[in-house]
Amino acid sequence: MDLKVHFAVAGCGVISRFHLHAIRTIEDAALAGVYDPVAANAEQAAAEYGARAYPTYEALLEDDAVDAVCICTPSHLHAPLALAAVRAGKHVLVEKPVALRMEDCDALAAAAARAGVRVGVVSQLRFAPAIARVKRALEVGLLGRLTRCDLCMKYYRPQSYYDSGSWRGTLAMDGGGALMNQGIHGVDLVRYLMGPAESIYALSGTLVRDIEVEDTLTAAVTWRCGAQGVIEASVGDYPGFPRRIEINGEAGVIILEEDRIVKWEAEGAPACRLYEEAGTRAARTHSDAGALEPSGHIAQLRNFIDAVRGEGVLLVDEGEGRKALQLVLAAYRSAALGQPVRLE
Repeated sequence: MDLKVHFAVAGCGVISRFHLHAIRTIEDAALAGVYDPVAANAEQAAAEYGARAYPTYEALLEDDAVDAVCICTPSHLHAPLALAAVRAGKHVLVEKPVALRMEDCDALAAAAARAGVRVGVVSQLRFAPAIARVKRALEVGLLGRLTRCDLCMKYYRPQSYYDSGSWRGTLAMDGGGALMNQGIHGVDLVRYLMGPAESIYALSGTLVRDIEVEDTLTAAVTWRCGAQGVIEASVGDYPGFPRRIEINGEAGVIILEEDRIVKWEAEGAPACRLYEEAGTRAARTHSDAGALEPSGHIAQLRNFIDAVRGEGVLLVDEGEGRKALQLVLAAYRSAALGQPVRLE
């Protein structure tokens, strides 16, 4: 009896390779097929991974062999394709952002509940051992009362990156710029570590790229726990710098660069050896969109498979994806209004 979860992958661009690699790596996963609106892209991926190329997305959804769909398309297609898959009775793992509008996110959640299927949102950075360690430290109050959380994402994307796809850098299809596309992973991490935000006051601008959305955004945030902080996101800061999260408290500090702890100091606690996972290469997504470390997608796919099989808790479901989207959209609303915006 085949107990594997059989996946189909919709969208055969750069990010799909991390899903396809993870499916091939995990023994409890199998690849049923792939789909892309550009048939040549689907055929190439199908030949490379030994799977079927579906002629249409409808054909993918009609295949009874498919248990779950990985959605790796441009952002504006995430919600509609996920909703169609859920209505067809398929589990869904969708790349970030889960949707471009809150109402679409909520519609997806309601449909998944009716259909009794799982919806996961890719946030592979949460599965880094260092993030789990910081989360535990904050939960036990290692830093005392939290006072600040600063997120710095000074990335670099050349104009050629935006010119490579008609959807990139557009409001209708990308949903936003530096904060929505590149920055939402960092936003998800600080929201996961700090809990809910109380309010956000943002400035945004398009300073160096020929796009219709922001390439630079700076926001002041108050967290519900009482801490303050800053979120910075950009795509024009050459040559690009690693994402940095600095969490300060009355009794200590923890600083992360990408998925590595670079400082950990707490009053009255013994010196802590910084976490270094042997063999892990540092991701360079701050300067190269495709330079991801594949272990995060593998870990998230494993968690998703466990949840689909009823053997574990889904760490990043559509509700978690909603939280990051809400904060990003609140920042955009604040920048448009020129005043602070309170979050629900």
